[in-house]
Amino acid sequence: MLLIEKDLRGSFSKDRFCHQFVLGSAFVDALQGWQRVPVDESFKLTVHPEIAVEQVSDATRSITVIGQIFDPRTPGADNAGVARALFDVFSSVERLMAATAVCGGRWIIIAYDAERKAMFTDALGLRQVFYTTGECSRGFWVASQPGLLGWLFELRVDATAEKFIDSLEFRRHREYRWPGTATPFREIVRLLPNHYLDLCTGQCHRYWPDRALQEEGFDEAIEKAAGLLQGMMRAVHARFDVVIGMTAGFDSRIVLAASSAIRKGVAGVTVRQGGMPDNHQDIAVAARVLGKAGISREVIKALPYMSAEFSKAFKQNVFLAHDHYGQDVEAILHRFGRTKVVVTGSGAEVVREPFRKKIDAEKREITARDLATLQSMGECEFAVDSFQRWLGGIGERYNIHLLDLFSWEQSHGNWLAATQMEFDLAWRDMFTPFNCRELLTTMLSIDARYRSSPRHRAFYALIEKMWPDLLDEPINPDKSEGRGSLRKTGRSVKNAIKSRLVRRGIKKR
Repeated sequence: MLLIEKDLRGSFSKDRFCHQFVLGSAFVDALQGWQRVPVDESFKLTVHPEIAVEQVSDATRSITVIGQIFDPRTPGADNAGVARALFDVFSSVERLMAATAVCGGRWIIIAYDAERKAMFTDALGLRQVFYTTGECSRGFWVASQPGLLGWLFELRVDATAEKFIDSLEFRRHREYRWPGTATPFREIVRLLPNHYLDLCTGQCHRYWPDRALQEEGFDEAIEKAAGLLQGMMRAVHARFDVVIGMTAGFDSRIVLAASSAIRKGVAGVTVRQGGMPDNHQDIAVAARVLGKAGISREVIKALPYMSAEFSKAFKQNVFLAHDHYGQDVEAILHRFGRTKVVVTGSGAEVVREPFRKKIDAEKREITARDLATLQSMGECEFAVDSFQRWLGGIGERYNIHLLDLFSWEQSHGNWLAATQMEFDLAWRDMFTPFNCRELLTTMLSIDARYRSSPRHRAFYALIEKMWPDLLDEPINPDKSEGRGSLRKTGRSVKNAIKSRLVRRGIKKR
């Protein structure tokens, strides 16, 4: 049986459980040098020293914010200012959760009033929450990852989970992930995004979707989405020294486009992963785009393998971390030493219907086995059982497509959240402006044919709206599905440029 090693306690350093937290009935003495924040008489919060914590309270209400939270409508507000603004509208937990729909960042909120104590995350759950069930003999505890609770309570990996770890489905996929709310430990489960945790009962509840999305006009939705993206970038830039992770793809181009007003205060960075040639599109195209935009760029070359010392720290930081990210993390840490905040385009995939073309949900009911197949977990019963529980807990979806919700909560609220935690060793923090419920729902309200491949009209329109010159270079020229798709990409760029010239009065239709 796998066991979180007891003797690792003595080797704890500032890099152990970097940017993480524990919430429980007492402070954690073993985490020396960490912040100690009392939430109320029942819960004590122990937080890594590099993570911001804000508290606002009165005689009957309290909110505690873990991490950085942004409001794109007031980009100059600091973390405390956003927390105070939320507290001002906190008449109930439901009202508070609704008020955070416009907020971005990577955060967790603990809120209580006369009726309830609740804990919930940012839209995509990128600052993670895991909690113990009734099977844990040590009572009710919450933490940023299951390995931290496993280390704290000397838990053994469950036999069923260990079988899953040893399975072909898990090990053949280097982007391996855990299905649904499952973790390696029987006593610990994950809080998925769109759910809140009742701290009094230890039970989680879904709070979104709570209504049908209203289809918006294309131009109106693009206008609103662009405003949110630009406001988010101004807010991040106002607080931190920012670099933008650049590739040849759509998502990083949109993030760059949203930075047009702050272009003098940002830089670009590309991680050259092992085996990536000098002319790889993520290096060559990113260089041309940033060069024409007048933005400095740096290429960080990943190491061929992790050093022994770093490998130990990397694997102690996050239990079952993805080994192939370790070289990237070590190279970034050596270059920046957790002084930079990186902004990426992650999360945009939620609105591009990544799974819809793989399963025809209109012709038959989606099963748990279908979902396991989408996640490269095949017939693995551990995964199928987990996804069956997820399907059983959805309730009313209104007009949210099942596979879009699955992408939101499984690919991003699970796999992406876990990988971002692994990169916490390298960055001061990581953000994506798409991690905003109002932005995601605005994009989901656009007719699906404008969001999906091969044309991605909505994404071209966003770039054209915010910084049209960035369309002079093609998007992902080498990742298209053959020459036909490449020609379509070229025509899309050409048409976007033509449209821009028409509006400027330079060219006739």
